[in-house]
Amino acid sequence: MEAQLNIRSGAARTTAHAIAQHSGMTVTQVVEEALRAYAPPPKARAGLVQRGALLVLPAKGARVSLAAAEAALAASRGR
Repeated sequence: MEAQLNIRSGAARTTAHAIAQHSGMTVTQVVEEALRAYAPPPKARAGLVQRGALLVLPAKGARVSLAAAEAALAASRGR
């Protein structure tokens, strides 16, 4: 038997069908993509703080400029 999900929301059904029709995707693909895109924020662990999609360990008292952070990212990517 095929897996099923029953959502009792007229708005969700209408929206999913409209997106599917507009995008050429199936309703199942629309729902799966929406669930993939939804990522609840991770819980902070051991002093880690969420910064965008990353969890970072803040330095004690030190501040890092945006330029320094971007330079470090570019260096780690080999640019």
